[in-house]
Parts: sequence; C-alpha cells; structure tokens
Amino acid sequence: MDSISYRARVERRRESRFATEVGGMLHWDGVSQPVTIRNISIYGALVAGTWLPTIGERVTLIADGLEVCGTVIWEGPDRCGLLLSRAVDPLAVIAEARVHAADHPPITLHRIGPGTYA
Repeated sequence: MDSISYRARVERRRESRFATEVGGMLHWDGVSQPVTIRNISIYGALVAGTWLPTIGERVTLIADGLEVCGTVIWEGPDRCGLLLSRAVDPLAVIAEARVHAADHPPITLHRIGPGTYA
C-alpha cells in the first residue's frame, strides 16, 4: 500500500498583512457597495460585504485616506480578496481610520424608563 503524507500549508506572503476593521466603499461596473476592510497589506486587501464582485472584476476601493484600483483575485460568500494596482501604506490606512473614528465618538444611549432611551 502506498503511503501519502501531507504538510500544512505554509504562509508564503512577502509582505505582512495587518488586521483591521476599516469601513469603505467598493465600486465596480456602475455599482457601489459598503465594505469593511478586514485586513490589508502593501498590495492586497480582504474586504467583507453583502454583495461583492466576482473574480476578475476591476474595482476601486475607497476609504478614509485611500483610493486605489484593484482586481478581485478570490471570492467567498461574504468576502473577497483584492490585488491592488499600486503599493499602499497599510499602517497609514489604519491610522487614518482611527483619526476619523475619533472625530465621531460613538453615541451612548441610557435607559431612562421602560422603553425610553436618551
């Protein structure tokens, strides 16, 4: 009987990915959809959303301090991977999102009575 051995896949990326939760818009073929950038690297991004383009579609990703074209290189049910057309600074994108988040602090509601919040 022949023996088969499998090895775990090794991460072969040259550039580091940075996890984030940055809101943005993805534009393609006359469509604009809100997305969340889940991770980003110098030449790629993983975006999540409810309606996303298919593999091979040319897109434009826009977020605070970022506007870059790219191509969808893989897709999943609620996410897709983008190969960006030019180098971006992932840490600058994340920092810019934090600056704008600080401009708009979250709204906190307090219960002041049954079914009443202020």
